[in-house]
Amino acid sequence: MQLILASQTRIAEPGGVDLLAQMATFVRIVDGSSLSAAARAQRMSLPAVSRQLRALETELGTSLIVRSTRRLNVTDAGRQWYAHCVRVLREIDEARATVGNTNTVRGTLVVNASVTFGTVVIVPRLAKLVDRHPHLVIDLRLEDRLVDVVGEGIDVAVRAGSLPPDSTAFIAHPVVTMNRIVVASPRWIRKHGTPREPPQLAHRDALVQVTPAGTVVRWQLRRGDDEQIVDVHGRIRTHAPIALRGLAIDGAGIAYLPDWLVATDLARGELRRLVPEWSSSPITAWAIYRAELRGAPRLLAFLGAMSTVPSMADAV
Repeated sequence: MQLILASQTRIAEPGGVDLLAQMATFVRIVDGSSLSAAARAQRMSLPAVSRQLRALETELGTSLIVRSTRRLNVTDAGRQWYAHCVRVLREIDEARATVGNTNTVRGTLVVNASVTFGTVVIVPRLAKLVDRHPHLVIDLRLEDRLVDVVGEGIDVAVRAGSLPPDSTAFIAHPVVTMNRIVVASPRWIRKHGTPREPPQLAHRDALVQVTPAGTVVRWQLRRGDDEQIVDVHGRIRTHAPIALRGLAIDGAGIAYLPDWLVATDLARGELRRLVPEWSSSPITAWAIYRAELRGAPRLLAFLGAMSTVPSMADAV
């Protein structure tokens, strides 16, 4: 904080702009991919935003934004500065909330999740959450890639299928425990028949999930102590389970999907379960957050909203 105040003193000369204001403007520029968008958001003129950006780049001694006639590109230094800006501005917001009413849910919570989990589980709960807490802002970022929680200014990252980080800097809160199951549409079953045992799945056209790195997600099935790994093949691959679900309903192949994702489809008869005695081992989805947020009202409000995740039992 001493470094921030020192820089602020140098910049906040008569007619100048303090560093925190410049940081807020820079975040608006990057988030909106436009100086004009930042001007509208900050209720400033476009020349004023340009002057702030030039002053900031002069102060830091490096280029943060490269502008062309068609687009705005953030430099490597700009991305680093953006992450620092987001963290500092959020810490100030947290400090204000701390010295005020500590029981009031207020401030911004940056949440990162995969496209599928975010769309199916998180999004349907947000309207009620923000309605209940009018001073809460949720910045939801949906993307199917591993993220740098600290470097990218993320408060909570929801991920499944891998162990949470072994670090005292983070806390992992279990959101839901699920199993992957094999499903297909009634139309596909009428056309191709019903596989009875896991090895038969290898000879069917599968809808294949891949990781963001391009690695195929293996079909690992268990029945009691018996485990079998099925090497599947298919002409359609994607990293998004929600896309595989839609393709399975359309009869494009068999899919290996989380039970909560297809529970309603099974109940409606749009999908049927194959090899029903077999499923993956239990998989936990974790909400991973920075340790300093422990007990923060806005975090607890979000985790409480995530406590009712759809399951097979809810739908059948």
